[in-house]
Amino acid sequence: MNNRVARVSMFVTPTNPRFIDNAWKRGGDVYILDIEDSIAPAEKERCRTLIRESIDKASKGGASIYVRVNKPFVDADLPYAVWPGVARIMLPKTESAQEYQRVHEIISQLEKERGLTPGDIELYPMIESALGAVNIYEILTSTPRKLGSFGGGTGYDMAMNLGIEMFAAFDQYAWPAGNIALACMALDIEPTGGVFVPNESGRVDQGDQAAKQAAALHAAGVHHASALHPNFIEPLVKGLSASAEEIAWANKVITAYEKFIDEGEAVSELDGKVIDQYEYDLAQRTLAWAAACAAKDAYKAQALARTRAAAGD
Repeated sequence: MNNRVARVSMFVTPTNPRFIDNAWKRGGDVYILDIEDSIAPAEKERCRTLIRESIDKASKGGASIYVRVNKPFVDADLPYAVWPGVARIMLPKTESAQEYQRVHEIISQLEKERGLTPGDIELYPMIESALGAVNIYEILTSTPRKLGSFGGGTGYDMAMNLGIEMFAAFDQYAWPAGNIALACMALDIEPTGGVFVPNESGRVDQGDQAAKQAAALHAAGVHHASALHPNFIEPLVKGLSASAEEIAWANKVITAYEKFIDEGEAVSELDGKVIDQYEYDLAQRTLAWAAACAAKDAYKAQALARTRAAAGD
């Protein structure tokens, strides 16, 4: 499975059978099994015991699985979260390298005990406060555990921490989100944030809002987004994939640029546009992303077909 392709990720609650049992039908690239904010305190203990079976249920359609734990209860949560089939553990409200290191060490011990490849599960520090945003570079460099993609510095908890209105017409998260994106670029981690898409209505179930979000992210070269409602899944998957026109243009650029180089030119024009090393590299990234998405979609289609066949659909 290609876990790098996470065009849309959506939280699901293991304690709600309707959410878990139907997740595989939704078409998401990633489902995040939540033990944190969507779970009432009285239900957290029961929720932990449901994680392992929920991994199999939510991934039946080919989605990757993440687990979001509780920062104050990592010792209780992690033994129920580190299993085969989990691609990423998400640590909310991360603010220091020390707490990040500690969770890394617990995961490493559980990987060893359970026969998992050391360091194979990503550890994602969710940045939801000013302190976390300030310390992000130190946090990301504090362990050898690698992250393929990362973003943050926005959302409800950050709004509460900063004392701002979450749904506004202007970007109040510009500094924390931008700082995190720059740290990612400095560390060769694919940035997944730093792009503002206004949503003054506060609605999270409107497909047209998802399409606007996808267009803005895609234009900035961001390939990942999150959804709070299934209506966002299809527009985000479609909008964050490389289009047929982009793929055709990328192939044309590569062919033309390589011809220019053979002829001793470093810069030339193609259809009235300047083509240089930057455009060539961008075209290569476009084709690599298109290939990764195609592989993910094929994997999901095969998993979906197997699941439907087993269910007699």
